[in-house]
Amino acid sequence: MKTVQDYLNDPRLLNDPDVTGALETIKEIYAIRLKIQDEAADMPLNEKIESLNKEAELFLAPMGRTLYFDLAGQGKQEPGTVIGD
Repeated sequence: MKTVQDYLNDPRLLNDPDVTGALETIKEIYAIRLKIQDEAADMPLNEKIESLNKEAELFLAPMGRTLYFDLAGQGKQEPGTVIGD
């Protein structure tokens, strides 16, 4: 598995003029994004969704937030219903 350092030397970043002139922190962010995209490329959709949900839960937990909302009992909006009038 490639590391973030490997991605910092990836031609997709090295040949991108927007990235080459950026701060090191921005370059690292781009490298991390490429790493995540490449790792998820071969992953089945249900695994991608599960992985993203887990990441979101880990991100929200320290703030006391949850990923899921309870909308039970709130009814269903009918097509064509105008909201806010």
